Amino acid sequence: MNLGLLALAAACFVLGGIPTSWIVRKLQPGSNDLRREGTGNIGARNLWDVGSSKWAAILVGVLDAVKGLVAIVIAKQLHGDWFAAVAWAGVAVVFGHNYGVFLAFKGGRGLATAVGVYALVNPLPLILWGISYLTGYYVIRRNLHIACMTAIIGSTGLIWSLPNSALHVTMLTPCWDVTEFRIMVAGVAFAQFLRHIEPVRTALQEAYDEGDETSA
Repeated sequence: MNLGLLALAAACFVLGGIPTSWIVRKLQPGSNDLRREGTGNIGARNLWDVGSSKWAAILVGVLDAVKGLVAIVIAKQLHGDWFAAVAWAGVAVVFGHNYGVFLAFKGGRGLATAVGVYALVNPLPLILWGISYLTGYYVIRRNLHIACMTAIIGSTGLIWSLPNSALHVTMLTPCWDVTEFRIMVAGVAFAQFLRHIEPVRTALQEAYDEGDETSA
């Protein structure tokens, strides 16, 4: 294992763990702790729901995306066109956001940070994510978490199904073997998948309970 890659991944994990939404919430009137409000999620979405300013939540979403951008810039500055470094940085910063080292490994769900990553690597997963999200929301069930899980699984599957030429033509960062990019997408998706299991389980249980009440 290359020690340079491990050091890069560790640095990006720490970068991803900067709890922007938690910090912003602390600065708002009342000095509240986001971990004990709403869903307890340390992300822009929960801040949007419980915070005193929607603009603050939007700012947090932008800052979380910037973390992804910075991780990719660092990887390129240190390792040039070596795509393995970009992939490690991208996956590590999303995991870091989702399992923040500064808050006992509590974090967000990685969506905004992934946007920042893909904005410099390849925007195609974002487009496919959006299409899959709308499909999940309007076809399966009008629930944000179920739609997100559909988007995570759907966009990853499509990236692995598309021909190499489609990936090569959309790359913003040089990648001679697009299998490396596919693995990167799978790693980011896995980080997001893990953090969506619980809210999806809750949403399905609520749907089941609603069905029982209706049948009764």
